[in-house]
Amino acid sequence: MMFRQCCAPRLPIVVGVVLLLAVASGGGACSRSTPPAWVAGWQTTEPMIVPRTSAAAVIANGYLYVIGGIRGGGIETGFVKSVEFARLQPDGSVKDWRLTSSLTMPRGFLTAVTANGFIYALGGETYRNGLLLLNTVERAKILSTGSLGPWEPVSGMMTPRRSPTAVISHGNLYAIGGYNGLFLRSVERAAIQPDGSLAPWRFLPVSLTTDRYIHGAGLVRDNIYIVGGHIQDIGGGKSSTEWSQVQPDGELRPWQPTETTKTPRFLASTIAVGDFIFTLGGFQERFLDSVERARVLANGSLSPWVETTRLTRPKEGAALAVIEPIEPANGTSRRLYVIGGSSGEDYLRDVEWAVINEHGEPGYWASPSSSAGPSSGASTPKPPVRPTAEEAHSQMGATGPSR
Repeated sequence: MMFRQCCAPRLPIVVGVVLLLAVASGGGACSRSTPPAWVAGWQTTEPMIVPRTSAAAVIANGYLYVIGGIRGGGIETGFVKSVEFARLQPDGSVKDWRLTSSLTMPRGFLTAVTANGFIYALGGETYRNGLLLLNTVERAKILSTGSLGPWEPVSGMMTPRRSPTAVISHGNLYAIGGYNGLFLRSVERAAIQPDGSLAPWRFLPVSLTTDRYIHGAGLVRDNIYIVGGHIQDIGGGKSSTEWSQVQPDGELRPWQPTETTKTPRFLASTIAVGDFIFTLGGFQERFLDSVERARVLANGSLSPWVETTRLTRPKEGAALAVIEPIEPANGTSRRLYVIGGSSGEDYLRDVEWAVINEHGEPGYWASPSSSAGPSSGASTPKPPVRPTAEEAHSQMGATGPSR
């Protein structure tokens, strides 16, 4: 190790030896600080107030919002209408979860997006003298304090959609796939009006190449990527992926297949982070903690999927949110948050996060003394036992974890 020589008067040799020993042991004021180390892993942060799976999450104005979902306790009481939020801290953690305005009705298996100072919650399912699939859409205004104004209905979709995905591009809101009694291939869109209301929805003439339910989606520039989903007849997850490009007039080019994921999965969590698409967790024979990513290529297709840093525990139905970019000491990066989910009987309050670096690797910068800390994700809990056939027959219209 090299040390910078201090500009001090010459001292007797014995004292000089003592000073050199002090510097070599790290106690000298002239030693250079050791740069932080990159740790491949996920960090945990303050958990939510309400445990929930199949919720939705968005980030806006420096706050993380979690909306609706399912908290267990049976179909009649399990659907959640509560919304909570927490401030994002400079170090990437979240702090001080608080409840804010509740949805107009409990809804799980929903999706949510944010635009023009509003949060929009779409579709899902509720319980009202039986299971009810929803085509309704509601919105709430984001206030300067971070809390939300009252939720209010806006233009409803053309068909009910449980577990759809949604993206916003060119001023349009797109609802993709889901379940309305059948697994859906359809896509519909509504223009977002200047006052935040929605124009009437309409079906697009271009449908997905296959039905998609409890699938994932990510938007990179004008390209929409759809990942995985459930196989209706035989159960299990899909590994297929497809994409389409949004045109300036809001129409879509024909959907086309691209690289398949390494592991088929459904009830996974999918999001775009920079030029990468990530898919995390889910269910396939067991609850998954694996994470895969693919890079968007210049022609719009995806590079081969590769596995990367595993989550801290297996889970399905987690909500995702990303904030980009930030400027840490080691370069421009993005932060990805994984919120809630389920690992069988457990409905989770967990919130974990990672910096996504320029290579698409989840991790964080840590001092050498803390780089092997307990939240590094180096040790993964044993996956839960696979449900029995009876437990796995879901009331969602899917063969998977019971609700």
